[in-house]
Amino acid sequence: MVLRMAWIAGAAMLAVASPALAQNPAQRPWAGNYRYEWDGGRTAGGSGIAVTYDLRIGRGPTDCALNITGFQNDEHILCEVATNGENLWVRFRSYADGKLANKYGTAVYRPGQDLFRLRRQGTAPPVTEWQALNPEERRTPPALRFRKA
Repeated sequence: MVLRMAWIAGAAMLAVASPALAQNPAQRPWAGNYRYEWDGGRTAGGSGIAVTYDLRIGRGPTDCALNITGFQNDEHILCEVATNGENLWVRFRSYADGKLANKYGTAVYRPGQDLFRLRRQGTAPPVTEWQALNPEERRTPPALRFRKA
């Protein structure tokens, strides 16, 4: 009986500690909220084309969310991250509803696919390199986009 209680207590402690064990120390400096406000110019009718990208990075590899809202956009993506310290890859996991297809039934991204990469040198704001996700219609060079909020 005592042995069984010790096993149950140990299992409970492991369950509580598991999130801490999953943390990547190299990810800690990246944790926080980031925002990028994309200005896409104007439509033919003169309406502004603006899209806001809100990125939340937690301390675990699957503690990541990306909300894309604005002109003709309302996407909520659950992501995962990988880092080697100076680079942080933001990868598609699913949409917020757990599905792999968007609200129109289209699978735009594959699980694990790199959406973009953030690269930081020292304490400077990160440079964004678009991958599968790109608000531009053409390939653009890495640039300062996301800022820590």
